[in-house]
Amino acid sequence: MLKGAFYGAAVGDALGGPAELMDVADIREKYGILRDMVGGGWLNLEPGEYTDDTQLTLAVARGILANPVSPVEETGRGFIRWYQSGPRDIGNTTIMSFRNFLRTGDWKEAARITASSLNKLDSNGGLMRTLPVTFGYWGNLAAMARWSVEIAYMTHYSQEGAACCLFYNLLLYLLGRDRGNKRETVTKALQLTDQYCRQVNLSPNKFFWYIIRHIQKNAPPAVPGGSALDTMATALQCFLNNECFEDAVVAAVNRGDDTDTAGTVTGGMAGIYYGFSAIPERWLKALKNTAPLEEAVAGFYRLISMHHGI
Repeated sequence: MLKGAFYGAAVGDALGGPAELMDVADIREKYGILRDMVGGGWLNLEPGEYTDDTQLTLAVARGILANPVSPVEETGRGFIRWYQSGPRDIGNTTIMSFRNFLRTGDWKEAARITASSLNKLDSNGGLMRTLPVTFGYWGNLAAMARWSVEIAYMTHYSQEGAACCLFYNLLLYLLGRDRGNKRETVTKALQLTDQYCRQVNLSPNKFFWYIIRHIQKNAPPAVPGGSALDTMATALQCFLNNECFEDAVVAAVNRGDDTDTAGTVTGGMAGIYYGFSAIPERWLKALKNTAPLEEAVAGFYRLISMHHGI
């Protein structure tokens, strides 16, 4: 379950990375259907190389494991170490918030300044890295809700984006705990999100109607632009409308635009639901730099075992 989620997200990221910023027609012309680790793209990735989505997911994982009681400071240290290491790609909202933090020393204030500067309400940089929050607060939904929002707000001060993070973490928890009917579980996660939004003072204007509209069986395909709402809607459609891990992730990365993040978010939910054994062996063999993933999985396994058993 744990391993399926982390590796599922990472392989989705690596599969989708080379097609990032391409539209559906360009992907079809170049790859037919993208279903193998090809490398290349605008970042000139090696086959199986993951992007900032997984790198920042790992930074969140390390921050939570270092201090589960109050993870923001340690997570922030990891963010800045990563930023100062010269990564190949950083999203605009994220890099502005990093720079604002280095000036102000306050993560939430940094994100507020960024949101005001960009007037950008719901970009998906918080969503792409939020998966570890599920495992850091497994079974403690109040804490899961709090840190879903607080860690999102470190760089992305957006009610819609934070609601997507909260929903995603609650959904992962329910999928991993129950492995029940997918649509019923999504509905239950939406109900829980509504409940916990009130507890953490979130009042998103669009989140609920937007997601409910896009999970209807006759809904038009969502396109995963840089918006958290579009990315979440895309991932849900691909997860709900396909019956295995591979088909869900392939569907996501062939939608065009922000394909690495669509692959990451879809891969996380499909990975926790179908399990590590459902991930195609050829993708796992191609995946690079898996040691940090193994460390995160082992760390959360210990943390959950200590409190709940797993």
